[in-house]
Amino acid sequence: MPKASPERSRGRPAKLSRDQILSCALKMIQRSPGQKITMTGVAKALNTAPMSLYTHVQHRDDLMDGIAERVMGQLTLDIDTSTDWEIQVRQWLNRSYTHLSAYPQIVALLPQSDRIPPSWLRVHAPLVATLKREGLRGKALANASQWVAHQLIGALILGFARSRSGSAGEEVSSMLEQLPAEDGEIFAEIAPFVLPDYELFPYTVEQVINALRHTLAEHT
Repeated sequence: MPKASPERSRGRPAKLSRDQILSCALKMIQRSPGQKITMTGVAKALNTAPMSLYTHVQHRDDLMDGIAERVMGQLTLDIDTSTDWEIQVRQWLNRSYTHLSAYPQIVALLPQSDRIPPSWLRVHAPLVATLKREGLRGKALANASQWVAHQLIGALILGFARSRSGSAGEEVSSMLEQLPAEDGEIFAEIAPFVLPDYELFPYTVEQVINALRHTLAEHT
């Protein structure tokens, strides 16, 4: 009677892959957007030892780059290049903002000049192309496209950093008594109209459009 082949030890973890590791980390972000992603945390979620991850992921930066690649790859911009440039820029800003709002850990990589995920350049490219079609070139094109991207990233980071509960106007009002009377009078006028940062983005978009109109008028 042939000898039965040995079964895999019960509880032995399945063979890891880079895809499995990145999928796990991305799910962790989606479940808890404010959670810091670490190699140890991902290993625990996979029920394995942290060192086993390093066969497929070089270090945490490599892990985050891999997640960023997936996040950026899921961003569908679908910019309608047959429309006016203002519509195209609004589409780029609003669709990028909506998608990236769910991934604060990835957005946090973008202000770090030595850690910009390569996948971000593919997201940025349609914006650069739109402004180039309108006649911007060289330094003017670089400055304008970079500045627009900064407005997007800044709005996202402020939206993550500030609480989404309560009223921003009420928060300002509650601090007025701590100010000198003259300053208190200034802020008392605007307090009822102060918006949470995440609600201010439509205003940011329109200011970007206004600034680009001026830039295009100067350079084209």
